[in-house]
Amino acid sequence: MEPVVEHSMSHNYFLVILSYIIAAVSAYAAIELARRVNATNRSTQNMWILAGGATLGLGIWSMHFIAMLAHEALRPVTYSIPLVLLSVIIAMAGCIFGFLIVSRRTTHPVLIGAGLLMGTSIASMHYVGMAAIQGVAISYDPWLAMLSIIIAIAASLIALWIGFYSKYAKQKIDLELKVFFSLLMGVAIFGMHFVGMAASSFVFIEANSPFANAVEPSLLAWLVTAITVILFAIFFLSLTLDRHLKKRELIQATILDSTTDAVVTTTKDGMIQYANTAFYRLFDKTDDTFFQDYHSSLTINQQFYDPRRVEIDDKTIEVTSYPLKGEAMDQVLWFLRDVSEAIASQRLVEHMAYHDTLTDLPNRHKLERILAEHIQIEDPVACLYIDIDRWRFLSDMLGHHGTDELTMQIAERLRVTIHPDDILTRVGASEFIILLFDKRSTLAKQKAEKCIKAISQPFNIDGTTVELTMSAGVSHYPKDTTSADELVQYARLTVHESKRIGKNQIKEFEDESKHQILRTVEIEKALIHALDRHEFTLVYQPKVSLTKNRLEGVEALLRWNHFELGDVTPTEFIPIAENTGLIHQIGNWVMRESCLAWVRWNKSGVKPFTLSVNVSPLQFAREDFVETLQTILQETGMDPMFLELEVTESSMLSYEASTRDKLTQLHQYGILISLDDFGTGYSSFRQLRELPVQVLKIDRSFIVNLFTDRNQEAIVRSMIQLGHNLNMKVLMEGVETSDQLEWLLNEQCDYVQGFYFSRPLREKDVVKHVKSVTTYIEFGKTRA
Repeated sequence: MEPVVEHSMSHNYFLVILSYIIAAVSAYAAIELARRVNATNRSTQNMWILAGGATLGLGIWSMHFIAMLAHEALRPVTYSIPLVLLSVIIAMAGCIFGFLIVSRRTTHPVLIGAGLLMGTSIASMHYVGMAAIQGVAISYDPWLAMLSIIIAIAASLIALWIGFYSKYAKQKIDLELKVFFSLLMGVAIFGMHFVGMAASSFVFIEANSPFANAVEPSLLAWLVTAITVILFAIFFLSLTLDRHLKKRELIQATILDSTTDAVVTTTKDGMIQYANTAFYRLFDKTDDTFFQDYHSSLTINQQFYDPRRVEIDDKTIEVTSYPLKGEAMDQVLWFLRDVSEAIASQRLVEHMAYHDTLTDLPNRHKLERILAEHIQIEDPVACLYIDIDRWRFLSDMLGHHGTDELTMQIAERLRVTIHPDDILTRVGASEFIILLFDKRSTLAKQKAEKCIKAISQPFNIDGTTVELTMSAGVSHYPKDTTSADELVQYARLTVHESKRIGKNQIKEFEDESKHQILRTVEIEKALIHALDRHEFTLVYQPKVSLTKNRLEGVEALLRWNHFELGDVTPTEFIPIAENTGLIHQIGNWVMRESCLAWVRWNKSGVKPFTLSVNVSPLQFAREDFVETLQTILQETGMDPMFLELEVTESSMLSYEASTRDKLTQLHQYGILISLDDFGTGYSSFRQLRELPVQVLKIDRSFIVNLFTDRNQEAIVRSMIQLGHNLNMKVLMEGVETSDQLEWLLNEQCDYVQGFYFSRPLREKDVVKHVKSVTTYIEFGKTRA
């Protein structure tokens, strides 16, 4: 027998330090393990408990054997392989089951139970490992042995409390704090070992033969160290990999939670595996387990890749599913997108594409679609085309705001006039189309009459009273045409025909008038190029003073000769020019050319006379009319004292304030103003008295029936007297007979013009006429 080994035996301090490092690293692994178990879902908890518990148990076991190998006196001994393996199993099993218990329920009794189990297993590992020493007899101090067990249990309780019960288990732990806890627990684990070793007394026994199943200490040291290093490396590598994976998962989760689309993964039967915040926000609940339970419209039988729209409450949700297969997965990925706003925006865009932005009435594109649908099923259609008269003049006078307000009021009156089965559309600034279908298509003319009645009522535009007239044209499918385009075109051109008849007129398309309508189309096309092709010419009709029996002046008259259409009368092309806006270019051309002609006459040596030029209501209504006229006078050298502007009664009296300002400016320049076509409008004595007008020009229509209708004589007589009472000169146009001239002389009419004296003259013939004719009354009688 050898003597008892003393407790103060010498140590290998390198191995002592190594064992402590292993203990501290094991404690660090325990903390990381607890955080992984708490942070992961149930499906991965068991994996971490098994891997982490095994690593922790093995680390404590490694610390124990390396620390024993640090005892120099125990170098000659060998170790029993079965008991060494048993001690490893005890350590690993204790740690695994300890973590498993507290991961399920975190109550204090559970903590105590798990701590006792884990601490007892660690202590058992220590003493089974001591029993594995061969060649010595070991005795223990019971008090120190008990103290070592208590230290093992206490260390286990502290480790479990830090990992699962303390505030650090639910929040991020700084690296410094984790290292501190690891070093502290390393001291406890290391201390438990050395207290256990201090409780041990060794007696070496000589053996006659080598022990069976024995392993040398040096070999054991290398095996323990190698296995421990490899296992720790694998464990911490897995922690690093897990940290990267969790970081990626966090980024992915953040992206998925920040997206407005709901994203869900489910099993094949609909059990939700993952759902982002948008999904729960969409349904405003989180308690259902299965995808299809969130709404009755959701189904797991939806075809993959095929978007399906479902109505959920007041929302439209687009649901799309994709298969998730591979890598041991057989799940379904769902995308749910709230497309309510997108659909509303799309509908708004479509509505804007097919409706007028100002009145919200269907526009021309919508009209074409409606006509195509009804013509396809051969449904009879009546196209009632409405055009508001003098619209360009009104637009220039009212401005943008006033024009828009008037348009909306017109649309509203027409809207309340039509039948619910009819369709009202706006196809132009002043143009509306009403479609009547089936049996109602025969009522188009009656509907036009109702529209005229509605439009004829005065409008109030920002305090200004506006009275309107309209023209209407009607075409029928299939009576007049089988084409939608021709149906609208025929109705539109028929409107031009109704304008020629008068105001508030309705005309239906007739085959007999087709030639005239087509001519109107050709005139409209040709008018665009008439100025560029120099197709316009001017002629001049003399105006005679009856009181002075001499030439008072000439009136410039526009003529148009087209190489295909021939001579086109002003009554044909002037309304078209006004409707297309070409009247401004044509009017300025007439003003410039006639002023240049006057300058040439004046240079020829004849005595200056008045030049009268007709001004379209649209020209006069433009804000820059006076400025444009001034420019023409300056450029041509025309003396404004000899210029007379003939402005129609209707245009002059429609907007008194603006008209009065322009007329006052023109009068200050010395320009004469003639009220053209007097008697065809609705001017009052007060209006005429307030306007700076020098000449009343009575329309030719009043002299036609002068001697066949006694009322006509009284009307013309009163007109002449009215002009004189207002200190105006009076001119009668259309004088063709000596009887008409004699009657006008007796009624003291101031000026006359007409074929009785002369037909319109070319520019070069005006000078000849002025020089050859000196007394017009006798000249007229001679010609008669």
